[in-house]
Amino acid sequence: MIRVFCIFLACAAVAVQHQAALAQDVPLFDVPASVETVAVQDKGDAADDAEIWRNAADPARSLIFATDKKQGLFVLDLEGQMKEFFPVGRMNNVDLREGWTAAGKTRVLVAASDRTQLGITFFMLDPETLAVSHLKQSFVPADVGDPYGMCLYRSRTTSKLYAFVTGKTGDVRQFELKPRETGEVEAALVRSFAVGSIAEGCVADDRSGRLYIAEEMKGIWRYGAEPETGDARTMIAPVDGTQLVADIEGLTLAPSDEAGGYLIASIQGNNTFALFSLPDEKLVARFSIAENAALGIDAVTGTDGVAVAIGDFGPAFPKGILVAQDDANAGGTAQNFKIVSWGAVLDKLPSQ
Repeated sequence: MIRVFCIFLACAAVAVQHQAALAQDVPLFDVPASVETVAVQDKGDAADDAEIWRNAADPARSLIFATDKKQGLFVLDLEGQMKEFFPVGRMNNVDLREGWTAAGKTRVLVAASDRTQLGITFFMLDPETLAVSHLKQSFVPADVGDPYGMCLYRSRTTSKLYAFVTGKTGDVRQFELKPRETGEVEAALVRSFAVGSIAEGCVADDRSGRLYIAEEMKGIWRYGAEPETGDARTMIAPVDGTQLVADIEGLTLAPSDEAGGYLIASIQGNNTFALFSLPDEKLVARFSIAENAALGIDAVTGTDGVAVAIGDFGPAFPKGILVAQDDANAGGTAQNFKIVSWGAVLDKLPSQ
């Protein structure tokens, strides 16, 4: 993540100018956060990315996996409280997929880009007991320099599971992942390509086989997620001062039905989130996460990672949740994450 240090008021003025310019053709609205998580354990630029697991058997007991890129991975509940912490190194981005097998039982595979060992570190969640374990023998090295982004993809045609790693140099590696009997991971490199410059956020749509990568200072690219698609790509949203401003950080999906929903990008340069409709990839709205004075929750600024999960998460979040990293966490001891009702976002979206 690239930081530009300046006097606070000057930074705020730049953000307002960007928002004013961009809001001329695309709606811009605010939504409040409903919950804020505990702060990460390290000062400065430490919190980074999150991913959400929806507990279908008991939605209110769903879990959030969130990174402290100075020392490890948090497991949080929907009230923002820490359930467990794994001090295993500098975890940066995190993703997960269900359908992982261990000893004949179905588990959830959680993967994080690891900037200490320079690759991917894996964890496993038991959906029945909610126990999380670190798969210590499953580290996968990735020669992308400093590994920033990481996302998973399950092929609809072959059911194969893949991991993508994006690096500070712009290099990308794709690995095919297979479970051993114990649940540990076997990985094979199946594709290498280069984005061009620093890239972090990535997300894959299991429905369409599309892979989205944020080249932070250039724009959002669409690639094919299958290994044989090579380096062919399409720019869906450039950093041009009209659609987007730099820098683009996290990417996530809010899927709907067979092909619909939204691609969401966190824009660190103006403290907003851009929503692109699917499958046409058209920019349809922007929003910011505002202060919730009634609950004493500050506004979100300088967001890095963002995650969305759709579905019933209990009475407080009947349509889903969005989790965003908050760079400043005003009044807090360190950075943290804010939880937003996805229903609150949908309620303010313009009719399509």
